[in-house]
Amino acid sequence: VLFIMEQKRTGLSYVFTLAREEFGKLGMGMFLAVLCSALSFVPYLVVYRILLLIIENEVTFGAMVMWACIGIVAAIFQALLMSIAGICSHVAAFNTMHRIKVRVLKHMSGFNLGFFQEHAPGQIKTTLFDDVDRIEQFLAHSTLELAQAVVVPLMMFVFMLRLDWGMALVMLIAAILGIAVPMMLMGKYPDMTAEFAEDNENLNASANEFITAMPVIKMYHLTAEKFEQYRNVLHLYTSCWKKMCISSCYPLSIALVVLDSAILFTLPVGGWLFLRGSLPIASYLLFILLTMCFFASFLNMVTIFMQSVELGSGLDNIQKIMDIEEMGSGSAVLPKDGCYSIDYENVSFHYVEGEKEALTSINLHMEPGSINAFVGPSGAGKTTAVQLLGRYWDTTAGTIKIGGVPITDLKTENLMDLTAFVFQDVFLLEDTLLENIRMGTDATEEQVRNAAQAAQIDDFIMSLPHGYATRIGDEGVKLSGGQQQRISIARAILKDAPVVVFDEATSYSDIENEHKIQIALQNLLKGKTTIMIAHRLHTIRNADQIVVFQDGMTTEQGTHKELLDKGGVYSQMWDVYAQTTVGKEAV
Repeated sequence: VLFIMEQKRTGLSYVFTLAREEFGKLGMGMFLAVLCSALSFVPYLVVYRILLLIIENEVTFGAMVMWACIGIVAAIFQALLMSIAGICSHVAAFNTMHRIKVRVLKHMSGFNLGFFQEHAPGQIKTTLFDDVDRIEQFLAHSTLELAQAVVVPLMMFVFMLRLDWGMALVMLIAAILGIAVPMMLMGKYPDMTAEFAEDNENLNASANEFITAMPVIKMYHLTAEKFEQYRNVLHLYTSCWKKMCISSCYPLSIALVVLDSAILFTLPVGGWLFLRGSLPIASYLLFILLTMCFFASFLNMVTIFMQSVELGSGLDNIQKIMDIEEMGSGSAVLPKDGCYSIDYENVSFHYVEGEKEALTSINLHMEPGSINAFVGPSGAGKTTAVQLLGRYWDTTAGTIKIGGVPITDLKTENLMDLTAFVFQDVFLLEDTLLENIRMGTDATEEQVRNAAQAAQIDDFIMSLPHGYATRIGDEGVKLSGGQQQRISIARAILKDAPVVVFDEATSYSDIENEHKIQIALQNLLKGKTTIMIAHRLHTIRNADQIVVFQDGMTTEQGTHKELLDKGGVYSQMWDVYAQTTVGKEAV
């Protein structure tokens, strides 16, 4: 059985490797569990001794009281030792679970940020919680049962061999039929658990998407049954679950019937040997009593086998994440209070090997402290270009430099300190507004307020009953899209990074507040190298450089006036934009 459970690369040995810091507690728990199992034989021994006294007509009050006391004391010690064993295994399990989650999260923090865009939150959640929690369940409970299932039957079998080897072999027949046959019938079960783990991941991801899309779903009167992706994933999940149940039903039934009926082997054979005079009555009675507890451990072994197979599928997911290489970190460090140029030197990038390049041979130079605008149609490569600056992914070819230093040569922490990103989709913690703006810094409340004022959000915050101590999220205040973006802008201003990237940062702002934000940004971004991505072209007319992206390439570069005079792609974009209501008002 142990050999079968070790077939997967991430089997039992990998579990104990993850828990190596807790070997002492686990070992103590397993040792105490074995002692508890040994003590569980005492009641059978008591019954056996009392039966002998009755058969031999030697029953006395003192002898009955003595054996009764022995049984009671053994039961008390068994309960006490099992409690201590459970405490040891649970402490070890929870420590291991905590350590694994921290280790996985720390490892994931070193990934390119693109990893989190390529993997659905539901998939990551499944690995971090569902799969890791299986380890806790196994270490806290199954390790004790494993020790009992392996050691106790072995000890009992050796004892029974010494008592009568023939009867011991008869008991072994039931063990083989009750364990080996079910194991053989469950040959496809490991593959099903791998399929089930994948379906569970997809279900979590789809459910997360379903909840996120709830406003749209309600608008179009959709239900879970009509949400095709969720329905299909749920169907695959339930189908796999049913297949696993069917696959395990017959083997488990065989194991239960054979092992629970093991006395049908020892009773007739032992009776025949007794009648022939080959087996003493005392030994015969003892074999009958031991049969009832001997096979209980084997039933635990079948259960542990199934748990280990299911656990292996989850461990595969953990191992896959741990096998992903972290983003390489350089050793160079640039002071955060500097002012730096940005250079794209023949940069190309594709998301998937062999597919069309998202960026092709990009060459850009942005002067220190300049405001640069990336414009172009959706899908032209603007956002991809700025994400490469933050190492969401690494370039396929070419080099990106800050202050003349390749970003791959910078320490990862230093690159994060040098750059501040404000994207369309804003992430806010379910915490106070103060902590949401302060995030990642040790700024004072006065500094936070100054940043909020610059982002035109201070008046709104101070109008709330608790001001900056107001909590947001499910149990707090709900913010509009524009308010969330101003919080994000305040956060970036407070970070005071020398390189600032705004991706449609004012897309949710109304006309009045957008004008205020533009004035604030012009004043506060002096001395910082800024990249702005915008479809609202009037917001970037004063940019030092405008770069036009089209089909993953840069087609034009220059100031607003230069590009209009050139009469190229940007000029056409401006003419179309100027025909809109906002454009006319801006002009």
